[in-house]
Amino acid sequence: MKLLIVGSSVEDFIHSGDAILNQPGGLFYTASAVDALMGHEDKCYLLTNMSESQKHHYFPLYNGFNLELVNRVEKLPVIHLFIKEQGERDEKYENLTDPIKFDTTKIVDMNFDGILVNLITGYDLDCEALKGLKSTISSPVFLDIHSLTRPMNSDGTREFAKIENIAEWLSSVDILQANETEIMCCGTAETEELIVENILNLGVKIVLVTKGNLGSRMYYKIEGETNSIFAKAHPVTTINKVGCGDLFGATYFMSFLANNDPIKSLYYANAAGAAVSTYDSTALIKNLKNDIDTLLYEK
Repeated sequence: MKLLIVGSSVEDFIHSGDAILNQPGGLFYTASAVDALMGHEDKCYLLTNMSESQKHHYFPLYNGFNLELVNRVEKLPVIHLFIKEQGERDEKYENLTDPIKFDTTKIVDMNFDGILVNLITGYDLDCEALKGLKSTISSPVFLDIHSLTRPMNSDGTREFAKIENIAEWLSSVDILQANETEIMCCGTAETEELIVENILNLGVKIVLVTKGNLGSRMYYKIEGETNSIFAKAHPVTTINKVGCGDLFGATYFMSFLANNDPIKSLYYANAAGAAVSTYDSTALIKNLKNDIDTLLYEK
């Protein structure tokens, strides 16, 4: 498998109660999952920005990837995440950098089996850049819609809002991931089901909706009819709420590219999201494959 993952590397400050944890974030979580799941023959390239002053957060992990597409910038975005007991976290951004740059002609020659785009900041790429990436391959493009659903206020805070040009964004997407709040920003209909129906009618093949401690649902069409499968959450003790969706998406896409089985990939990704929710350190992500197998196959 030859994979390209795209998105912003950011520095997180996680506020939970009186505690503040400073650690790498953004594409770091996606890369951590890929690193944990890659086989010896697999290759993964990063398309992200990197700062000399902040790179200590991301290495040595990033040393396991091809870095020839990485852009050098003066400073990476800083994100303050305010974790709540229930509901969506609050976010505040500092130092939002320019969109990630790349040469389409160079990517064409790399012959990727798939491209995963995680819109960490919502400003990682614009719509035309996503179209450019899609034009480089006939293989699937996976999009985690993420912060595109949260326009930024002048003070760096973010609030959910409808994506006005959603059809244009989704014209370049084969598999879409969103959580249950984000999916409601992807259309004007009043229910998740109707919004997803419209998304599938635009040509997206699979829609994944993560639902926190309830589990996840996958929508897809068979012979023109919309079907869905719900994967119930695993009964684990949740101590972490950051990065779960990122690992879910990376795990799903890698499994899908490896076996072309969307249902198996859903359950595999659902277990990955559960596993990372039990980690009190990003260092534990290296155990992801074994922890997925334990949740799926051991009673």
